[in-house]
Amino acid sequence: MKHDQVKEPTIVERSLQFVPCEGCDWDFETGEGLTPCGRYLCPLLPEVLDVHCPTCLFNFATGASNSQCGEVHTCKFSYEHAPQRVELFHRWLELQRTPAGSARSE
Repeated sequence: MKHDQVKEPTIVERSLQFVPCEGCDWDFETGEGLTPCGRYLCPLLPEVLDVHCPTCLFNFATGASNSQCGEVHTCKFSYEHAPQRVELFHRWLELQRTPAGSARSE
């Protein structure tokens, strides 16, 4: 029996609760640092927080990398996904800066 009052968290709510792995020194804001897993991009990062173009890996949050579209982004990702993902990514970064958001859980 399912209770009507029990609300499943949305993808956005679950994504905002993302916590990097213990010992990960990757700076998600700048896109720099060391990862103990040896990956360039975090494999556990929820897709809706990933601000990299899947084609050229341009980082829409930092502007780092060389965009294949040029200075004016024309790819489908740049106008269908990037704006919402960057906004959500910045919300997640703000939560990480708060004392409750910066506590890592096991």
